[in-house]
Amino acid sequence: MSHIGVSIVVLLLAVSLPAQEASPVTVTNGGGQAGTGVNAAPPPGPAPSENRYDVLSKMITPLAGVLLGGSQTTDRALTLRATVGQVAGRLPAVLQGASFTAKIQYPGYVRLDAPVLGQIVTVCRYGDKVWASPGSKIQFLLDQFKHKPRSQHSGDTPLQLPFTAQQAVLLPALFQLEGSSPVATIGGASCRVISGGLMPEVGKAAKAEDFSAKLWICSDYTPKRIDIRRSDFALSFMIDELSYARSFPASTWLPPQGATDIYRSDAAHIEELLYVVMNSLQMTPADKPWLNEAPSPSLSPAGSGESLGPVN
Repeated sequence: MSHIGVSIVVLLLAVSLPAQEASPVTVTNGGGQAGTGVNAAPPPGPAPSENRYDVLSKMITPLAGVLLGGSQTTDRALTLRATVGQVAGRLPAVLQGASFTAKIQYPGYVRLDAPVLGQIVTVCRYGDKVWASPGSKIQFLLDQFKHKPRSQHSGDTPLQLPFTAQQAVLLPALFQLEGSSPVATIGGASCRVISGGLMPEVGKAAKAEDFSAKLWICSDYTPKRIDIRRSDFALSFMIDELSYARSFPASTWLPPQGATDIYRSDAAHIEELLYVVMNSLQMTPADKPWLNEAPSPSLSPAGSGESLGPVN
């Protein structure tokens, strides 16, 4: 999961274990509709019926405003709350049921709150700086993982992505979608199911040639479930909330008042910190999550390589 930026685009980088309460906001979605409130239920309505690339475009457009500063929408911030469904391959079963919250704002703001080592761990980028808490646990994980992403500055974009703002309107063309896109009901919502992966040249540039995904997209063009597969692992996410806002309060990006156990770094290390946290969801030191990061040749047809089934 080192390419968390790519995952967030088709996931997107959510909670049952919130680090802080969010105030109700006006939500603008890719379908041009508006709603209010955090944890709002999916609006009723039929699954999107347009061409599968048009459906994907309407899902991606508001994401582009946040991740790339795209001009198609004025919203520059999002909240993603998600829960890990099923896992396969090298990923341990303890990941199942882990919930996390990501807040992202253009330009250059990211916050992830996730359960790791027995408590909620926070990683936050605010401009050119990064902090994480509790710092001692973050440092422990950094010392254990040996295949972390290289340090690199993503500039104004909150996360490192293989696209530019100028390419935002063409983002759906960077994906190679399967011809079949059935309708299915999940979580009480009628969804269009779209499957595919990155175009070969894009996958190569992102070092994600083996990446594929399946999305359940609701009537308001937000995803309800996302399955992600690589050569050595597969997992599913249930999207509890994906909402948009113009911006978040400045306090969103500050460490807890009075906290002293804080890890501090610069923005070039944000992917590294996100990597160690996302690969340690809901684990303890006894689980040794760093032992699961070494890639295996492929998903075995037996044992841990089974296909992902329905999420209850």
